[in-house]
Amino acid sequence: MKNAWAAGKSLFIGTYTSIQGQVIKEKVIPKFQADFDCKVFQTENVTLGNIAILRTQKANPNYSVMMMDDLGIPIAKAEGLIDKLPRDKIPNMQNAFSRFIYNDDHGVAFAISEISPWYVSSLSPPIESWTDMWSDRFKGRFMLITPKQSQSVQLLALAASLATGKPILEAQYELDKGWAKMAELKPNVQTVYDTSGAALLQAAQGQADAGGPDFSKVVQPYILKGAPIVQSRPKEGSFAGVNCVTLVKGAPEPDLGAAFIDRLLSPEVQKILAEETYGAPSIKNVDLKKEVAAAIPYGEDRVKNLILLDWEKINPQRGAIIEKYNQTFGA
Repeated sequence: MKNAWAAGKSLFIGTYTSIQGQVIKEKVIPKFQADFDCKVFQTENVTLGNIAILRTQKANPNYSVMMMDDLGIPIAKAEGLIDKLPRDKIPNMQNAFSRFIYNDDHGVAFAISEISPWYVSSLSPPIESWTDMWSDRFKGRFMLITPKQSQSVQLLALAASLATGKPILEAQYELDKGWAKMAELKPNVQTVYDTSGAALLQAAQGQADAGGPDFSKVVQPYILKGAPIVQSRPKEGSFAGVNCVTLVKGAPEPDLGAAFIDRLLSPEVQKILAEETYGAPSIKNVDLKKEVAAAIPYGEDRVKNLILLDWEKINPQRGAIIEKYNQTFGA
């Protein structure tokens, strides 16, 4: 038997609390269990919640695989919570887009979204630039993402770029210079929202004209179900929203964990995840349904233009950013 070494073993994994976690539960784990004659125990959380679990279990880990956004990789690596991914045991990793392999192989993306504003389809002219968010036509009609979400940091990086005249990749190191520009956005802000779905539905019902910035994997399902919403693709570029998977340091089942990561990166599972959750594959040459391929940032040309932030430098500022964001918008 090919995978006899795994028979009877138990694998504990941490996934996201989302439709993505549900798809993994229903369409990925059962076949993996059958193929390896093992048991997979899944819990769902968010990035910082998963990191908190790893901290409490550092001396004696229960989990072998943990998911977290790209911003979490440098935190988890610095604290010795995750291990370097063994490429020899994850052959599908060789097909991953190189810019989505993180921190010296300590994390690899398995789903990619683009982050940008969204707007109602009747809006004319449409949002074609990030600067449109500051337009007077959106006075009291823009719904802003909560500072609890990392998209708020990307918006601040954009504001710093506008304030300094520098490209976003340079301006991200001068975030404090963006706050005056952020304050100029306040007259347009109708509300600061925590739940993307509720905000999209309110806008679809005419209560607002635009919102975000938000993940395409969140917005696109509503669009494909008929909501009169459009995801903007600003001329300056969209930010990358990246879901990653890691191998826990001191994992009780490192080989089985590596096998599960390899399964996540397989073309078959990448196709399932993309078509069910609208997160773009992180590997090359996945054959997708046409309507899905058109709705997500997939392909060499699309992913190379997504803007990636330096979370290793930004993470220590997150607390101060959230506080200032709340002060600015009364969030």
